[in-house]
Order: sequence, then C-alpha cells, then structure tokens
Amino acid sequence: MRPTLWFTQRDGRVCGPFPEATIGRFLILGRLHPDDHVSHDRETWWRLNQCPHLIPEELRHAHTSEGRKRLEQARLREDERLRERRHGEPPAEILERRKGDRRCPEAARTLSHRQQWRNILDRPATSGNRWLRGPQPWLASGVVVSLAALLLISSALQFEPGAVPDCTQPASPGVNWNYCDQSGADLRGVDLSGASLHSARLTRARLRGARLSTADLRFVDLSLAGLQQAALDATNLTGADLTRADLAGARLDGADLSHANLSGANLNNARLDGARLRHSIWVDGRRCAHDSVGRCD
Repeated sequence: MRPTLWFTQRDGRVCGPFPEATIGRFLILGRLHPDDHVSHDRETWWRLNQCPHLIPEELRHAHTSEGRKRLEQARLREDERLRERRHGEPPAEILERRKGDRRCPEAARTLSHRQQWRNILDRPATSGNRWLRGPQPWLASGVVVSLAALLLISSALQFEPGAVPDCTQPASPGVNWNYCDQSGADLRGVDLSGASLHSARLTRARLRGARLSTADLRFVDLSLAGLQQAALDATNLTGADLTRADLAGARLDGADLSHANLSGANLNNARLDGARLRHSIWVDGRRCAHDSVGRCD
C-alpha cells in the first residue's frame, strides 16, 4: 500500500507532500503546530489537532512533567538523526523529492536548539576527557554516578507538583503558560513578571507596556508581537523567535537573548544594557559573536 502523503499550510503557504512520520517529526521539532493545517489534495484542509493520529505521543502528554521530559528527549533524538543523515549521499528517489521548495522555514527556536546540539556533539575532546579515558575508570564511574544523582535531584525540584501548565489561567505574575498558544492575545499592560512561558506561542500578541521581568521565555514564539515599552529586564529569552517584533522603547537590561532571532525587529530606543546576545541573529541578519553583551559584535 502506498504511504499517505500530506501537504501542510501555514499563513497561506503550502509545503510538501510529506509522509506521516515526517509530520510527526516536524511537530516534535516545532516546525509545525497543532493549529496548522494539513491536506491530502490541497483542496480539503484540516487542522492538525483534528487529526490525532498525526500527533506524536510525546506531544499529547507535554502538559505533564514526565511528558515534558519525554518531549525534550524526542527533540534531541530527532536532531541527532538529522545530523547523522547529513553524511553520505541520499538515494536517487530522495533527491528527486527534494526538487523544488517543499520544506517550510524552521522556527528560530528549532534552529537554535539544533545549533546548540551540534556544538555539543562537535566539541573536541579536552584533556580532562582524555584523562578520564585513561587508567582511572573507577574515578570516571564515580563522577558519572554523582552527576546522575545531581540531575535526579534537580529534576525532582524542577518538576514539583503544581508545576503543570494551565493555559486557561488569566495573566498574572508567575503564571505557568508553558507550551500554551496565546497567539494574537491582547496582553497590553499586564503583569507577567516571573511567569513561565517556555516554548509558548505568542505570535502577533499585543504586549505593549507588559511587565515580563525575570520571566522564563525560552524558545517562545514572539514573531510579529507588539512589545513596545515592555519590561523585559533579566528575562530569559534564550532561543526566542522575535522576528519582526516591535520592541521600540522596550527595557531588555540584563536579558538573556542567546540564540534568539531578532531578524527585522524594531529596537528603536530599546535598552540592552548587559543583555547577552551570544550567537543571536541581529536585526540585519548578522550572527552575533559569542561574547556579545549589550550590542551585537
């Protein structure tokens, strides 16, 4: 039986066709969202959340602590597979399917995540690593056991009861909106200081004058969002998608913008004192240096 192929559509742009397994991978990696559309024939379209058989199990349980850990592991696994597939010549039928522009642009958080994973895998062995591979295996085992214990303790502290996201909660300081879709939401002037919005979707959200100080906005999608005069000081924006966002007059002092995408963003009169811009993409498309602080070097 011939496998089912799907076209995808977002903002009027059609890509594909892709096999079902690829749709699942795209969802895990963040290239597709459950409210994007799919079709067999490019005539009849369904939202992905109307096709539950296409939603990977890791995404169905992402609202639980165990589910979030499984989702992160799945993302790392898929990134590693992509890295392995870069080696070697693909079969002729794969080359034929690659003709034309069938792949949609990836989200900035996906590109950033993949780049960080590549950096880890490509990192050369240090003298310490060589020493551990030497005649002291018992010491290396002790170090591994100790690190594993520390990771278990930190995981237990991080995923404490009550830390489950609730997308229905109103905007308030410390609210947990991890992975929630708040696209286009009117959040002007709200207080979200200390809130957790890890991997949330806030495309075109109106956040003029909002207070987001010390909030967790890692890998958040803020493309085309209005953040004029917003307070983002000491906010964690690692890997955030700020493509064409309006940050005029925003306060970003001490914010972490490592690996963030600021392409086309408006930063007129924005304050960036002490903001970390390590490997971020600047408004003009430049990649900032590793030690960029306060400006893109």
